[in-house]
Amino acid sequence: MPVYDYACSCGVRFETMVRSWSSPAPGCPSCGEITSRRPPAPAMHGRAAPPPAMSTAPRSWEGLHNGDRDAITGWRRRMDARQEFEARHPEHREHRDAIAAHEGSFERRPLTYKELATRASTSKDAATAAAEASRDRRTPNTATADAGD
Repeated sequence: MPVYDYACSCGVRFETMVRSWSSPAPGCPSCGEITSRRPPAPAMHGRAAPPPAMSTAPRSWEGLHNGDRDAITGWRRRMDARQEFEARHPEHREHRDAIAAHEGSFERRPLTYKELATRASTSKDAATAAAEASRDRRTPNTATADAGD
């Protein structure tokens, strides 16, 4: 029996053995919903692995060796290859939100515009919302620090 990769709309991905290609897709082990078959990763492009994900790219000047031209060019090529890969295989597309701030207290977990808008809707001021998010990130055990994920 062959092993096939499956994905659910809830985000769960898994492998399972099925009788044949024409067998119905199994239910999700997490939520029980209907799943969809995914192409196996090693067979894509004839490579052993897809290009690196966008989330692996450096997020700071230091991560690019203080702006080294060769490092920037190398990462730009990797990210272009990833965009082409995601265009051909939308099931592997990463969910990305626009980043409002990524330095200082936001270095480890960037502030997204989505989180900023949510916080600003309660305080009615974006500057106050950004300051509140910065405070929350400096104190890792607060409940609101995980609210924006």
